[in-house]
Amino acid sequence: MSQRLDRRRFLRGLGGAALALPMLEAFAPRKGFAGVEAPPKRVVFVMHRHGRPLSRESGPDPWTPGAAGALSATISPALAELAPIRDKIVTIDGIDNVVRHTTGDDGGHGSVETSCLTCAVPNWDGVADTETASAASIDYVLGERLRANTSMKPSIVFPAQCAGGFYWGGSAYGPDGSPPWLASTRPEEVVTDLFGSVQVDPDPPAPTLHDRLVAQRKSILDGVAKDFLSLRSKLNAADRDRLDQHAAFIEKLKSAGGGGVTPTESCTVPDVGAFPDYSGENGRGQKDAITTPLQIENVVQALACDITRVAVLDFYAGYDPLFPSEFPSGNDMLLNSNWHALIHENWNPSDPAGPVLMTAFNYFTKSFRTLVERLNQMVDLDGNPMLDSTLVVWVSEMGFGSGHLSYDVPVIMAGMPSAFPGGQGRHVVAPRHTMGDLWAQVLRMTGGTDETFGITGTLGDHKSGYLVEWSGMDIGPSTPLHRGPLPL
Repeated sequence: MSQRLDRRRFLRGLGGAALALPMLEAFAPRKGFAGVEAPPKRVVFVMHRHGRPLSRESGPDPWTPGAAGALSATISPALAELAPIRDKIVTIDGIDNVVRHTTGDDGGHGSVETSCLTCAVPNWDGVADTETASAASIDYVLGERLRANTSMKPSIVFPAQCAGGFYWGGSAYGPDGSPPWLASTRPEEVVTDLFGSVQVDPDPPAPTLHDRLVAQRKSILDGVAKDFLSLRSKLNAADRDRLDQHAAFIEKLKSAGGGGVTPTESCTVPDVGAFPDYSGENGRGQKDAITTPLQIENVVQALACDITRVAVLDFYAGYDPLFPSEFPSGNDMLLNSNWHALIHENWNPSDPAGPVLMTAFNYFTKSFRTLVERLNQMVDLDGNPMLDSTLVVWVSEMGFGSGHLSYDVPVIMAGMPSAFPGGQGRHVVAPRHTMGDLWAQVLRMTGGTDETFGITGTLGDHKSGYLVEWSGMDIGPSTPLHRGPLPL
């Protein structure tokens, strides 16, 4: 028998030993996967303001699908437009924005805006009576982990409305609360800014041996990391800490060399020549029905062309929308007032503006459906729909804008079916879980091992303002900021 040691076998064995080292004590198995290159994980956050369109003072609100379990054919009055994608979504009740109660602005907008995606105590300016963010938001944190290299923007915020007006959103932030990377409110400018360097080759060359080896290495590392995650829950605290340190080492191996940007075969630069003229837009959103679909396409193509792997589609216009697609002839209540004022003044479906608010909310629902359907039409690197590797999370900063209440924030998730052990097409009730629980869950769904996000402990550990009691939940110093995983 030959005693010659093959160099490839030696290197493979050496690499396997290095990756498996922390496993030796636990005698855990490991495995690797090779073959077709796995698509990168991607996430889109969809934000709208003021929570549910109506309150639940006189019974269940029109947003909630009701009891936990399979979604009905019509889902709920506010979400009926999602029926065509019912099998691809999970609706969630019971998520609370608890962190906003660490400020003195307990009933205003600043505290919910700056805390909903950061779960960090805002900086309070007692003189100006305003808050500023103190930490990066979930989209930025996640984007840093998922991006191919340090040149890729961790997250891009796409204003969904108001092409000729101003964007006043304030939920997404960079490190230490710095401003996010904000795309233009004009979709045609977004194309110039983001896609100028994208060259779409209709006949891409076959992957080289080097390309295949790099893809194989990434797949093997992903496979080992997946085993680490499944093993982690079975270990004691000391072993978990050792495993976490080694998982960080694997992440460095995966990103060695800076990482490669890999557009999908569906990557297409949007045609600005087909975009409409926005002259005459005065900022009140009379052309939002044109703007939003174009920005949705920009989001989809930014992901497909691997310009970013995390995006925020943000419905926040400086002047409130008129919802032209829902009211083609205009609506007197909206024209004489605005969405913000109407939703704050109406508590019950029987109020005069109730039907107007419900109709207007359809605009957000239809837009979310358009985004999900478009992602499902895109072909990913492995030949499957891009939606299969993309998690879409629709959330708001409040639960009920009618009273500036932060309990029962409406949450809908779609896409990435592998991240839902209980399946999709259902309603989940997670009573008294927090936004920190939600974002920690998203981090785990995309490959992390996080148990918390943002500040931890109890509300009393961070209290700098005052506390209140809601009709939906009792809140005080002992209120926990995390309650654990959601029942997904």
